[in-house]
Amino acid sequence: MEITNHTRGTKMLSIAICDDQQDSLETIEEELHRSSKNLNVEIETHLYTDGNDMLGLMKNNKDYFDVVFLDIDMPKISGLDVAAKMRSINQEILLVFISAHEQYVFDSIDYSPIKYIRKLKMHDEIELALKKANKCINSRNTKTIIIKTDDGEIRLRHDDIMYFEMYRRRITVYINNGKAIELKERKTIKSLYEELDDEDFVQIHSGGIVNVKYIYEYSGYSITLDNETKLVISRSRLKEVKEQMARYWRNRV
Repeated sequence: MEITNHTRGTKMLSIAICDDQQDSLETIEEELHRSSKNLNVEIETHLYTDGNDMLGLMKNNKDYFDVVFLDIDMPKISGLDVAAKMRSINQEILLVFISAHEQYVFDSIDYSPIKYIRKLKMHDEIELALKKANKCINSRNTKTIIIKTDDGEIRLRHDDIMYFEMYRRRITVYINNGKAIELKERKTIKSLYEELDDEDFVQIHSGGIVNVKYIYEYSGYSITLDNETKLVISRSRLKEVKEQMARYWRNRV
């Protein structure tokens, strides 16, 4: 079952709340609407007592929710199992775990939550979670680029692009949904980098551009992306890559 409620403010976040206990569900919603008024954030809440119902909606529209507040200890399907399926649908959705038990904290890390809230501390911590979620949403990159392919033109959000790579004079763009699209236009990596004109991207060598947000780690002259792709950084580009990474994360703290 889903119930939708709306609080008016200056911004809009679509928030799903999933908890098998109705009283807990209503308490979380009340705290969110109280917090939204304090923060002047416009929210719309969608209530679920079964994680499968929420997942069903997401399968039809993966971007329906901006944030999910998810209880972990539920009988039909646990919050951790819901989170695993949710991440397979949408890697970008913001996740907040809520639980009466602290032993799930380390297990929850695998699903990249922005916060873990203890039910006894909801009054204090839900507002902090909403504030963080709102900041994350507003910091997302809304720029787009139109690329020409053999099938026509495609508009891509910069945020969805993981990296560009040139091979045999053809550039391929790799998207966060696992797809790879070859550009029809013949251009250099340098000219593409200038066309992007976005500090979230960095040129790592003469044939590659990476979206810094997808860099999971770097070691020596290589970086690993969130999807475990490993890419080499040229010696001449290493300093710039490190500076760009530091700037990106500094702006999002």
